[in-house]
Amino acid sequence: MLRAAILLVIGLAGLLSLRVAYDLTREPAPEIRVRWRDGTSDGRRAWLEWKYRLTGPAAPQGLSYSYVLMDTRSTNIRALVQDPEVADTGDIDRAKYEIPWETANESRRFMWIADRLPVLRHPVARWMLAAGLAIVAASGARAIIGVSSWREAARAAREWLHRMPDGTENE
Repeated sequence: MLRAAILLVIGLAGLLSLRVAYDLTREPAPEIRVRWRDGTSDGRRAWLEWKYRLTGPAAPQGLSYSYVLMDTRSTNIRALVQDPEVADTGDIDRAKYEIPWETANESRRFMWIADRLPVLRHPVARWMLAAGLAIVAASGARAIIGVSSWREAARAAREWLHRMPDGTENE
């Protein structure tokens, strides 16, 4: 019973922590423009979009696309700006490798602290973590409910066994 309660508490506390972290750190993701070099294939561009966490490609003008940047760490921005496949970028401070807030275009997409953490920046990892915590909580809850049902059945069986054939209680 104690193990089941611990599993339930760990699962629920983990899920609640994820939700609180999301609510406290959520902010609109910035939009940027990237112009790819001539000769960049669609497959290579798709891989670079994944690598630099560029989502929602829109408004293509030749090889220039508007993106939502989900990883705003300066190391990611520096790598994007210095990538040989990138011909030019817009809405990025190329000296400081950051998105200036005074010129930033905010998207309708949101990012949060998990977008800055090495493993959790990948949406699949976040879903797997949430699913794992939900499974832990559910298994704890199932064990607790199973014990409660067993105890209730045992109590009813004891009461039934203590009854006399005429319906009176046996002392």
